[in-house]
Amino acid sequence: MQNKITRLFPILLLALVIQANAQPRPSLEKAANALGGLDRIQKLKNITLIGYGQYAYMFGGGNITGDPNAPMKFEAANTLERDYDLNNNRYRQFERRNFLFPFAIPAGHDYHPIDQRLDGDLAYDVLPDGTTQRIYRWFEDSHYIDGVHMRRMWSINNPIAAVRVALDPQNKVSQGRTEAGLSVFNVVMKEGDRFSLAIDPGTNLPAWVRWSNPQRNLGQATLTTHFTGYTPHDGLLLPLGYNTDLDWRHVPYLKLYVDAYVIDGKIPDLAAPPAIRAAPEPQLPMDIKATPIAQGIWRLNSGTTVFEFADHLTLFELAQSVRPAQATLDFAQKMVPGKPVTQLICSHNHFDHVNGLRAAVAEGITVISRRGNEGIFREQVEHADPDFPDALAQHPKPMKFIPVDEHLRLADKAMTVDVYWSRDDTHTADSVFAYAPAAKVIAEADMATAAYDYQFWPDNYLDAIEYYKLDVAYDSPVHAVWTPDVLPQAKVLQMIKEGVERTRARCASELAKGNYFPGCPVQTKRY
Repeated sequence: MQNKITRLFPILLLALVIQANAQPRPSLEKAANALGGLDRIQKLKNITLIGYGQYAYMFGGGNITGDPNAPMKFEAANTLERDYDLNNNRYRQFERRNFLFPFAIPAGHDYHPIDQRLDGDLAYDVLPDGTTQRIYRWFEDSHYIDGVHMRRMWSINNPIAAVRVALDPQNKVSQGRTEAGLSVFNVVMKEGDRFSLAIDPGTNLPAWVRWSNPQRNLGQATLTTHFTGYTPHDGLLLPLGYNTDLDWRHVPYLKLYVDAYVIDGKIPDLAAPPAIRAAPEPQLPMDIKATPIAQGIWRLNSGTTVFEFADHLTLFELAQSVRPAQATLDFAQKMVPGKPVTQLICSHNHFDHVNGLRAAVAEGITVISRRGNEGIFREQVEHADPDFPDALAQHPKPMKFIPVDEHLRLADKAMTVDVYWSRDDTHTADSVFAYAPAAKVIAEADMATAAYDYQFWPDNYLDAIEYYKLDVAYDSPVHAVWTPDVLPQAKVLQMIKEGVERTRARCASELAKGNYFPGCPVQTKRY
């Protein structure tokens, strides 16, 4: 009999665990009591979090190389506030952002205010001039994720807010499961949004929340915010640290540090203005157009350059962050009857230059890039996408990759295109550009035309041209910075020269204020 009971003990223990996990309500109520009391939690009107933070630039896909050991680039978020309007199902996040590395656009270095709000099912921004604009329901690109779903997830990105939502009878909560010693509950909100909440059974305090959102470079991004450093604030326990990790490369997507909390204080009126409620939901532009450059070469208004070979088309880049990559690919596939797109040249590893990588692989297109980019590209292509399956998740294909070391020639009877390593580019180590010798056309990204305003690496463009002894008449840039979009070489050189002058003026201005600005002084032997 004793042996029989001994054998049954693990089964009985498992049954007790399942029974304990079957009902989430007791665990959630314990969490509420640990945070400050169930009754107190349910009667709260609002919470304001005050602090500062840093975002990982481009989700960790904007570093100087695709090597996973490359140093991370960060974007500062200062004068940060989060307003959780718990009674009215509203939310606001405010911060002033500044890149902590050289960036070619003034907006990257001006601590511009970001005021993003959510009122129920309406997402809108308050612009610096006080006007408002409605935001997409779903929006994702290489730089950030936004929209109604994402803002709703940020609105529960606080242990009290998350527990209140989980306790709301209008929402559905799964039975618990165990993950790394924590009790984890899946929550489906009445609006349809989903997240998971983990509770430490030892302290009964929330440990993290987790949710997913589409992200074009990875298929989807799964984010987990860990709550650390619980301390008392007006009779409540709240964390001093919020660390949001990405499920790709363990990137620390957002590090948020708390200076203070205000409980049931005065917060802005977050109700969406009548004009926002009346405004139609915005739509992403997809009107792709082609401009001929030379025989068999076009530039698309999405930033893509198309080269026509005897039986196929080769693309240099597949859209940047402004327009959807799939629309560009669909357009290019129909440009020349009988000539499909079979090759995609990716200039470098930065996420705004590989927006269409997964879409291209899904159509069996061969990727051409610097050898050092193959690893990060494969990581992106192989990243799991179960919740928001894109074309690649629905039609899985292995990535076909042709590496470039110093030089690769693509040629047949109709077209010759040389793909070169950009060599000493301080923006990124593993960059390539394309050159069509017959037309004297160069297609490049971020060498000379990252933007019109600043030039922090001005020598790279001419250094590469002179090293390879190229005769360049026109530049087809990925980031359009002038009219017309295809730039005569003289315009490119003028733009670089003037960009250096503006950068030096900016550096001098910052130094006069005692600010040692990233990228200053400009390193150049030519200007």
